[in-house]
Amino acid sequence: MKIVKLESIPYGIPVKGFADAYTSFTHSNAVLIKLYTDDGIIGFGEACAWEPEFYGESFESIHAMIMNYAAPKIIGEDPFNINRIMKILDQELARITCVKEGIDLALHDLVGKALNIPVYQVLGGKFRDKIPVASEIGIDKPAIMAESAEKVLEMGINVIKIKGSNEKELDIARIKTVRDAVGPDIALRLDPNAAWDTISTISIMREVEDCNLQLLEQPIPSWDYKGMAHIRKNIGIPLMADESIWTPQDAVKLHDYNACDLLNLKIAKTSGLHQGKKVENVAEALGLPCIAGTELEPGISAVAKIHLAASMRIHPLASEFTELTQVNGTILKKPLKAIDGYLEVPSGPGYGVEIDEDALEAYKIKIN
Repeated sequence: MKIVKLESIPYGIPVKGFADAYTSFTHSNAVLIKLYTDDGIIGFGEACAWEPEFYGESFESIHAMIMNYAAPKIIGEDPFNINRIMKILDQELARITCVKEGIDLALHDLVGKALNIPVYQVLGGKFRDKIPVASEIGIDKPAIMAESAEKVLEMGINVIKIKGSNEKELDIARIKTVRDAVGPDIALRLDPNAAWDTISTISIMREVEDCNLQLLEQPIPSWDYKGMAHIRKNIGIPLMADESIWTPQDAVKLHDYNACDLLNLKIAKTSGLHQGKKVENVAEALGLPCIAGTELEPGISAVAKIHLAASMRIHPLASEFTELTQVNGTILKKPLKAIDGYLEVPSGPGYGVEIDEDALEAYKIKIN
């Protein structure tokens, strides 16, 4: 079997209005990738174009890199040689993780379809049939964030992550207001997206100690391992790394510094499932559990996360699927829906989903 053609389709779906410490958003953008083989099998992948402010990759740059750099390197390759193909792309596109994510996801879908097995079996099999779900609420006025949290609960999701900013007093008010709105039994997480410093983090966490947060995620910059370790010693809840974890080597560094309790594993950062599993396996050996994180993926990437989470041996807390509550549409024929706080793991070949070509056409972004 050989790859004979690659197609790149940028698209964007409106979101309800979402902001984090980096920027605010009106659309969830992505690039759908179709890999065609000489056997007539098509594999679908998706490259995250959600947050150029963080990743440094937009749908324009992703499309250009895929067609001008990735496609010439992989056409003619056997899609079963995922390790070989990803090594080629690592050499060609060293720091371009979202482009590689899209190719990687398409390869896994192709292999699953060719073998008539789900992707989680390509990854080594599943440990669970359904995935516990968490969702985020973006930065806004405290009262509006409280309303957003209540709407998430109405959609059957009972783990909520609050986004933080660089406004200390307002962040404290946001946390307290949301806790009052949802009651004491709902799991709340806090994620400032590296907008704080070490001293402010410890101070804020003392102010909201009575809010009974489930965990704190990456409050300070990605490079500050010592700061993360100091924070971890001085707060009474688990500390999760996000911006600091991209590679297996990052997991080793975080462990060596005692800088976190668990990892937020995002396939846009790990260049897809191939390296995502490497990170998870190294983290497991180091005693660091993982969850699958969110980038408001509007289609295939969200389903790939389900397969990844299903394949994790240790999955102590809910994985994040904010796209379920914030993205106003999908390119999937059957939209993902949480039932009683869980997503079912698809069992069909590949990712086990179908693309709605009419919806894709409606959301397509034209590039001159």
